[in-house]
Amino acid sequence: MNERASNVSGAAIAKLAVAKSDTKPIQARIIKIIADMVQDWGVDAESITSGTGLVADLEFVSVDIIHLVVAIEEDFERPKMGFEELLMNDGQYVDEVTIEQLANFVASKF
Repeated sequence: MNERASNVSGAAIAKLAVAKSDTKPIQARIIKIIADMVQDWGVDAESITSGTGLVADLEFVSVDIIHLVVAIEEDFERPKMGFEELLMNDGQYVDEVTIEQLANFVASKF
């Protein structure tokens, strides 16, 4: 992400992306957030794509997902987005969530 784009808020990026019906900028922002989180884990940030799974590919555990949810809500300036809608199904945690699913969920909140 270039310097200029990093100075734009996540909320502004999401609003523009939703207006254009294009979640790629939201995905890019989420990938940046995740890359920052895993920079000390030995994960190649270039390998994180829209299809990357938080659990299977990045080995996230529950506390990592909580940190990610908080970081996304802060970055996109949308507290209490209701991530339980995405992360839970019939009272059980889902087994996997991809970057694309996260981006679609965030887009649905704008």
